[in-house]
Amino acid sequence: MSKTKKRIYNPVTRKYYAIKQRTTKSGKKGQIKGLWKPPKKTTKKSLLEVVLGR
Repeated sequence: MSKTKKRIYNPVTRKYYAIKQRTTKSGKKGQIKGLWKPPKKTTKKSLLEVVLGR
């Protein structure tokens, strides 16, 4: 099994770009969707924060 890339790096701009995942018999690469951003970290709220609406 091969691992598919979800992002590509541009050394000139020093940014990562997200690509569409595409599985084809000819092995064509996916199109660039836009800038890649890391997933947001979720934080757990305490019961007090939920009650007070913070």
